[in-house]
Amino acid sequence: MPFAQTLLDSLLRDSPLIIGPLVLVVAATLMLWPLDLLVKRTGKRKWAGFTLVILVLVLLLTTGLGSWIPLTPDGSGFSAMFRMDGLTRGYQILCILAAIVTVLLSQGQLNALKEQTVEYYVLILLTLTGALLLCGATDLVSVFFSLELMALGLYILVAYLRNQERGVEAGMKYFLLGAFSSGILLYGISLLYAASGGTTTNLAELHDQLALASPNSSLLVFSGVLMVLIGFAFKVAAVPFHMWSPDAYEGAPTPITAFMSVAPKAAALAAFLRVFGTAFQGVRPDWTPVLGFMAGASMIVGNVAALRQQSLKRLLAYSSIAHVGYMLLGILATDRQGGSQAIWLYMLTYLLMQSGAFAVVIHLQGCNEGERIDDLRGLGRRRPFLAFAMMVFMLSLAGIPPLIGFFSKFYLFALAIREGYYLLTALALLTSAVGAYYYLNVVNLMYFKEPGANEVPVLSRSMALIIAGACLLILLGTCFGPWLMYFTAKITWI
Repeated sequence: MPFAQTLLDSLLRDSPLIIGPLVLVVAATLMLWPLDLLVKRTGKRKWAGFTLVILVLVLLLTTGLGSWIPLTPDGSGFSAMFRMDGLTRGYQILCILAAIVTVLLSQGQLNALKEQTVEYYVLILLTLTGALLLCGATDLVSVFFSLELMALGLYILVAYLRNQERGVEAGMKYFLLGAFSSGILLYGISLLYAASGGTTTNLAELHDQLALASPNSSLLVFSGVLMVLIGFAFKVAAVPFHMWSPDAYEGAPTPITAFMSVAPKAAALAAFLRVFGTAFQGVRPDWTPVLGFMAGASMIVGNVAALRQQSLKRLLAYSSIAHVGYMLLGILATDRQGGSQAIWLYMLTYLLMQSGAFAVVIHLQGCNEGERIDDLRGLGRRRPFLAFAMMVFMLSLAGIPPLIGFFSKFYLFALAIREGYYLLTALALLTSAVGAYYYLNVVNLMYFKEPGANEVPVLSRSMALIIAGACLLILLGTCFGPWLMYFTAKITWI
């Protein structure tokens, strides 16, 4: 007990306010289960509103946009294992926004399936806790802990619809492969700890220790860095560690698929930037060729495999792999601030595009459509608003100007050219053209094919607001250019 009290006192002295948003999320998570005992079975949907209130409060704490809510201060604490700065704050905002959109998207499907439970919202908040921690982790131990906390909730959420065999199978595959990748990551961390002389796992200190490592330990350093790279590649679904992604995306409830495509990736990319931009910056020759190969392979495999998909969710899964390949260009950049800003802007626009596309899929699933690409046939005649919105999302994902998806790609590719990655940039442009084919194929089906037999129901008010809001933001993206660049400039290395 005295040791525990001493440890607690030490942690509390280390700027506890920097984890204010995390404390609020954890407190809400712990409150939900006891309070659920007081709610009747027919009132479970009330937890959606409670969760949304908590998420909005966390967003205000993180951004400081509310005049009556103080901004979470910058600083480092908890034995230098967590840091709140521009990088942390920016990527935390993406994770929180993704969670808010997920809760909103979930209501129609959960109500229709009668699957409203408190556990669903607890798992979303648990996953968000791990993601928020991961965005600011500055020690390999806190990175590993955060990754596992985030993954634990995702494993269960993928298999949440336990009466559907496809979802349970996808959750089991995801869990087994995730556990395997976690073992590789942990072994890599142990090798790097040994290479540092058994002195540290802190990212900044590890950078200095690896620079001083003896030639005899070069193989140890290379092996450790490579294993950590493999662990991170699995978390962001980069080729060749992408096998879990299509099955998990297809088997999971569609709102969770939308969540997985943004929040965990944003958090993992933030950790990717911090780990490889700080601890491994001095050993760049050890990992840049491997990461460059992963980036190029992800662009090729993701786009080419998407050409053959008949399921819309699997198409978006392979598309997500391709987009990860593009974002890895920002990790390769020696300009760490420019790389973090380019990836953040890309993830923000990706959040808008994915949220809108999955909102359309969720609505179509309500009428037993939407799973297959052919279900979109003639949507332009049956529901013009839905078809127009889906067209905007597809064209923006393809990077067609003047939509906002074009500008985020342009910003990222321009950075890659400045860094001298001409071959990878050319490959990114070519594979983007391949991607445009299957995105435009969706548009072709909606507007130039005969409609199916099933009638598409009228949009609910909440779903219409989500789709219209995402569509409007994408269309007006050019007008918000200065505003977006202002917030992007806040994503800095401090």
